[in-house]
Amino acid sequence: MRLLLAAFIPFLALAQGNVVVTDAVDAELQRGQVSVSVVCDDRSLGDLVQFALSLHGAVRLQPNGAARVVISRQGVSATVACDVARFAFQKEVRGRDEEELALLAADAVIAGVGRALRLRPLYAGTKVAFTSRGTGHDEICKTTLVRARTLRLTSYRNTSIAPRWSHDGTRINFIASLDGFPGLYTTNGVGAPRALLTGVRGAIGAASSGPDGRLVFVSSNKGTMDVYVADANAKGARRVITASGSQTVNADPAWSPDGARLALTSGPTGRPGIYLASSAGGATSRLSTGYSYATEPRWNPVENKLVFTFQSGRLGLAVADLAAGTVQEVPAASAFDLSHASWCADGRHVVATQASRSSSWLAVVDTVTGKVTRLTPSQLGDCSQPDCWTRRD
Repeated sequence: MRLLLAAFIPFLALAQGNVVVTDAVDAELQRGQVSVSVVCDDRSLGDLVQFALSLHGAVRLQPNGAARVVISRQGVSATVACDVARFAFQKEVRGRDEEELALLAADAVIAGVGRALRLRPLYAGTKVAFTSRGTGHDEICKTTLVRARTLRLTSYRNTSIAPRWSHDGTRINFIASLDGFPGLYTTNGVGAPRALLTGVRGAIGAASSGPDGRLVFVSSNKGTMDVYVADANAKGARRVITASGSQTVNADPAWSPDGARLALTSGPTGRPGIYLASSAGGATSRLSTGYSYATEPRWNPVENKLVFTFQSGRLGLAVADLAAGTVQEVPAASAFDLSHASWCADGRHVVATQASRSSSWLAVVDTVTGKVTRLTPSQLGDCSQPDCWTRRD
């Protein structure tokens, strides 16, 4: 009897230990998180993957995470696997280079261990354009969510601002005054920029590309800040929204994913709000946000939602669920201002401008948990105006 009891006690302790572990994992998942440890046979790749995963608000990287992920590299291919029963998966990924391989491996981890939380791929389908003052002048740059290869696309020692991706992700449109007047230009980073619209006598706003390639932008060429829609080369521009008086400003027009609607900032300069309109033109309707100052709307690529900037003592971000008719402030755990957000491919995270009184940088923000992670290093100087291209499957 004593032998049986002696044998049973370790078994009972082990069983209780398993129950504790299982309960802890369940509690973690109920909080919308999963702890992950990453083991990789290639340090460079492993560091990139872990940096990418560190941006995700639903992932906690720790040495003894509940989901132990093993990455085995073979050149520009890798096997990503987890043999823990609760999160078990295996996926082969192949990239064109180490950076893309890291992005694909990070997506494999998110899709694999995040099944219970319905997490979507985030990394490989997101590219980021932004403005940097690292040279002392505003220049256009691009990067990814592992920031392994940040490239400066312009070197005009001028003011190059307001980058916006083309619909297919091959070019970036931006504003510069290369001929003495503001104009729209486009570049793929090779050779001189191509002019889209030049010699504008007045203000001009960023040219956002719709799902079919058409551009929407604002211009004061006719005296007021009006909204125009043109083809991908800014030809055939047609005014679709006219400002109602000299005190009204239209700005930040953004396409809905289906191209049927526009969201924009409009209203008096001191009390702007978010408005919706048909992309064909006509009347605008103000979105009830609960804020007297709301700007910079951007449409979610996978859900009927908008992210926008509000001002209420500070600059912050909020998400409007157009289907549910609700507005939720992003619970960012940060004392710094957040503004000018652009959605990532998963429709959960955004890249935003984060700023103190003396500097600004890009940050990845989880709109669900409020986790904020710096993306651009200090060597790039002040960074702002991010625009994300997301893959349209």
